[in-house]
Amino acid sequence: MSRLNIARNLLRRAAHRVHVRLGANGLAGAGLAVLAVVGATYAYQAQQETVRLQAELDQARVRATQRSALPAVDAFAPAERLSRFQNWFPTLDTSPDDLRKIFHAAQQSHVVLAKGEYNLTNIDGSGGLQKYDVILPVKENYSAVKGFVAQVLNELPHASLAELRVERPAAGADELDTRVHFTLYYRTRTT
Repeated sequence: MSRLNIARNLLRRAAHRVHVRLGANGLAGAGLAVLAVVGATYAYQAQQETVRLQAELDQARVRATQRSALPAVDAFAPAERLSRFQNWFPTLDTSPDDLRKIFHAAQQSHVVLAKGEYNLTNIDGSGGLQKYDVILPVKENYSAVKGFVAQVLNELPHASLAELRVERPAAGADELDTRVHFTLYYRTRTT
């Protein structure tokens, strides 16, 4: 006989003894007692969860009342709002570091950047913002270009993807002719 059969027989005998000693009513009572213990445990856990959630709700209410005490965005004068917005952008002197980040992202994505076009212009009517266009021709597969673009946009929050032009030179070619055009925004003055 295997160990499993021996264990099964011992269990069957023990269950038979309990049934003989307690009877059907005794077994039903024992089952109800077990259910009562399980129910009491569940009720205690539910009560503890309710207390925890109530504490979180109270904290959230306190934070909400503190936030409502802050002045609304509209409470600031338009000139101050414009100044706050512009101060979010980095100054132009960070552009060499930004270009290094672009080239580093290309290197990590295994994208070769042979040459590029760079153009700095003032944005008319912006009150002191400049845009720095970086146009990079790339010959690489799509997944490498996609990884490169994603990394640049994640590392430079003041950059945008102005254009992504993809051409396949031949029907079966894996390498694509891609033109990636980033625009980086900078403020011209500190306020």
